[in-house]
Parts: sequence; structure tokens; C-alpha cells
Amino acid sequence: MTGRPSGSPHVEPLLGAYVLGVLVPHEEARVAGHLTHCHRCRATYLGMADAQELRAACAEDDSFGTGAAGSGGTGGRARWTR
Repeated sequence: MTGRPSGSPHVEPLLGAYVLGVLVPHEEARVAGHLTHCHRCRATYLGMADAQELRAACAEDDSFGTGAAGSGGTGGRARWTR
């Protein structure tokens, strides 16, 4: 059992854009509706959403020295201190 009604295709190709909030309204509604009944797509979405939150938190606080754009890092070069 897939957890979705017959004829309702999975929306996995749209999930990244959904997490970023860049879908057009009708696609956003389609994804949101699908997530209410499809456990597989919902699990994928939740994983992507968690990763997006972590990425955003790291971009705000570059205490890991990642050199993320706009964070005042070293532009991708590793920091070396003794």
C-alpha cells in the first residue's frame, strides 16, 4: 500500500521547490494536498524541510567556518589555526 489514492501521482520532483517556497500557487496547493495522504512524500518533505532549516541556521551563524556566502567566511577556503 502506498498511502495515496489511485491516480494521484507522487510529488517528489516538486518537493525541493515546495520547501523553498517557490512554487506557483496551483502547484503549491497540489503538493500540500498530496502531503496530507501520502506518507512517503511527507517523509521526504520533512527530511528536506529539516535540512533547509539547518542550512539556514548555518548561514546565519558561521561559527563552523564554512565560508557560506554572505556569512563573512573565507569564501570556501578552509581556515587553519594552530
